Amino acid sequence: MRPSRGFLTLLGLTILLAAGLLPPSLMAQKREDFIALQRDVAQLQDQIKQMQTEQNQKLAALQTLIQQALDNSTKVNAEMVSLQNSLRTGLAEQQNRTAAPLATLNNKVNQVSEDVGAIKENVADVENRLTKLDSKLSDISTAVRTLSTPPPAPPTQTTAQAGGPAIPPGVTAESLFENGRRDYASAKDDLAMQEFADYVKYFPKSENAPDAMYYQGMIYDRAKPPQYDDAIQAFDAVVERYPENPKTPEAQYMKGVDLMKSGRKPEAAAEFRDFLKTYPNHPNAGKAQAHLRELGVAAGPGRGKKK
Repeated sequence: MRPSRGFLTLLGLTILLAAGLLPPSLMAQKREDFIALQRDVAQLQDQIKQMQTEQNQKLAALQTLIQQALDNSTKVNAEMVSLQNSLRTGLAEQQNRTAAPLATLNNKVNQVSEDVGAIKENVADVENRLTKLDSKLSDISTAVRTLSTPPPAPPTQTTAQAGGPAIPPGVTAESLFENGRRDYASAKDDLAMQEFADYVKYFPKSENAPDAMYYQGMIYDRAKPPQYDDAIQAFDAVVERYPENPKTPEAQYMKGVDLMKSGRKPEAAAEFRDFLKTYPNHPNAGKAQAHLRELGVAAGPGRGKKK
């Protein structure tokens, strides 16, 4: 708190009065001012003491609050340390309790995996044995059919057609075609292909010759990898050689499908158009139209039915 200007003036007069530098009349006049100044100084001293007291009290209260905060912080730190220790202890106990069961479970899983592997090996071995047994049964069945075939076979089935190759003894059109169809259904494609090829070779003008050629095309189509060019040739042979056969529409449709699969899109589109023009009511007509849309062309006029 800074002294006022009046206070400084009175203080200067007091000093002069004490030094005997003021006249007596002025000294009498200022005596009362000096007494008032003393009262002001006393009040000022009291105010200063009161301010110091209040400041000391506030400092004491602030120190008390700081000490309480420090005590609380120390207490919280101690509790945190205790909590961390409890958590570490709990986690360690939990790990100890679960480690043994997990190890046991892992051992059981490994054992089950080994058992499954052994079972797979046994199943594969059984499948191989069944395949060999099925092959042997097929051979036995063929031998039985051959032995049961009467020596004088019908001329239309056991004798070569005009200009054709000689038919092996015991081979008939019916047995050869049925064997091929059975092996085709059993996915024995190599055996079925040979049987259908023999059928077309020995009985090219028989009723089932178009079917045998069609099945050859389907075997090429589902080969791994697919043999689209061979399949197209087989289907085309059905269309060319047997234009009036019930199997011809399916062969022409499949020819278009394999042309599309092999990337020959213009030829596929032309084949589908011919199919729709010749067989507009066939069950595969909707599929042919869908393939044309997939190829991005309309079902316009084709090349006409082949003769």
